[in-house]
Amino acid sequence: MLSFKGHTVVVTGAGGGLGKAYSLLFASRGANVIVNDFNAAAAQKVVDEIKQAGGNAVVNASSATDGTAVIQTAINSFGRVTILINNAGILRDKGFKNMSDAEWDQVIAVHLKGAFACTKAAWPHFRNQKFGRIVNITSAAGIYGNFGQANYSAAKMGLIGFTKSLAREGAKYGIGAVAVAPVAASQMTETIMPPDMLANLKPEFIAPFVAAVCHPDGPNASGRVFEVGAGFVAEVRWERSKGIVWKTDETFTPSAVKLKWSEVTDFSDPRHPESMADAEKTLEVAAKLPPNAQATPPVRFDGKTVIITGAGAGLGRAYALMYGRLGANVVVNDVNEKGATGVRKEVEAAGGKAVPVVCSAEEGEKIVEAALDAFGGVHVLVANAGVLRDRSFAAMTEQEWDMVIAVHLRGTYKCAKAVWPVFQKQKYGRIVTTASQVGIYGNFGQTNYSSAKAAIIGFTKTLGFEGRKYNILCNAIAPSAGTAMTMTIWCAHSAPVFFS
Repeated sequence: MLSFKGHTVVVTGAGGGLGKAYSLLFASRGANVIVNDFNAAAAQKVVDEIKQAGGNAVVNASSATDGTAVIQTAINSFGRVTILINNAGILRDKGFKNMSDAEWDQVIAVHLKGAFACTKAAWPHFRNQKFGRIVNITSAAGIYGNFGQANYSAAKMGLIGFTKSLAREGAKYGIGAVAVAPVAASQMTETIMPPDMLANLKPEFIAPFVAAVCHPDGPNASGRVFEVGAGFVAEVRWERSKGIVWKTDETFTPSAVKLKWSEVTDFSDPRHPESMADAEKTLEVAAKLPPNAQATPPVRFDGKTVIITGAGAGLGRAYALMYGRLGANVVVNDVNEKGATGVRKEVEAAGGKAVPVVCSAEEGEKIVEAALDAFGGVHVLVANAGVLRDRSFAAMTEQEWDMVIAVHLRGTYKCAKAVWPVFQKQKYGRIVTTASQVGIYGNFGQTNYSSAKAAIIGFTKTLGFEGRKYNILCNAIAPSAGTAMTMTIWCAHSAPVFFS
């Protein structure tokens, strides 16, 4: 039997459901347990149950977003912390059109910011003792998307990106991070699942797996994602199609992509990548190819209005110039007035139409209003705005976390929210969100960025479900390209090959 004697386990959201099950199991195996829940009475009942069975536990009633207070309770009560289960969560389910900013912000705060805050507070203790285990509770809704859960899907997929980056940073300190997507009855799921299904999905059927991956002698599951429920356990991994390589010259156009689309999505010979690919080899292949064949009729955007955020330079500028050449009205959004105005002039010099909108991507309503005022409609949103605040997790500040989440994730949400009613009314819309290979695979020094970019994938999957019946198509891309952001993290010999 795996013993946790001498360990201190912090479980957030432990007043009932899954959190309670984790707490009871760890305590039964000898661990000291911090039972965290905003409902102090519920947490106390769990503590009483543990003590009646001969275990050790104390209550912490702080919000999970106050990670310092949560972890300090462990230090004050038991002198150390060795295991953290980031389980706290809430649901604010609603169709995307009707979702309020408060409902979005609350879910992101509790699930994603709460996990960051508690992990951040525990991290120095884990590093100093050269041991730590973190389990982030994600969800199938994050992995696959789910109708009415755009906020929850984003938060839960964000936790997967967070986990993967933590695993990379923690490896040399003996710190492991695992993401678990449970299917279990809880206060949250009982509002959306029928009673007969809930009877077979007891939280007690999740806890043994969580305990196993936390034990010092347990399996090495760090950086990986598992679905667990009703006695079933399976690892979830990325699958990538074989894909296709185009020649990267002026013949690499939307028409060329359209012609070969079936090859892009052909999974008959898939790959299962675990880290960022060596894109330079792909570029070497592309340089030797003949010009790309084109679909007929050619892809054009005449009469369509395209909003591009973060369009003052880099990828956003490239999108703006391309759409302008293809006949679209282009809305050039950027926080940098000089950049936005400069790109507008470039589009116009090439014979296109464009207007600059200088503001944060979080001001989605302002951007859409400018599009409607200038061109009378909007048909495409390319959510591209972003910032980097790279730093090791130990050194990362709360402000650096918040800024990256705000610009990438909340900016994407706000712009999508602003265009959604327009798209619904006209029964047409296209949304392209910008993820990253860092969000897919994780990366050292980018826990904030990987969390935001992974969250955008979960968000996009749910938008895809909700938009389909209105002819609103939503896709996420993970680009490899030279930009002002990537120049700050790529080595000197690698970056230039991505600029073209």
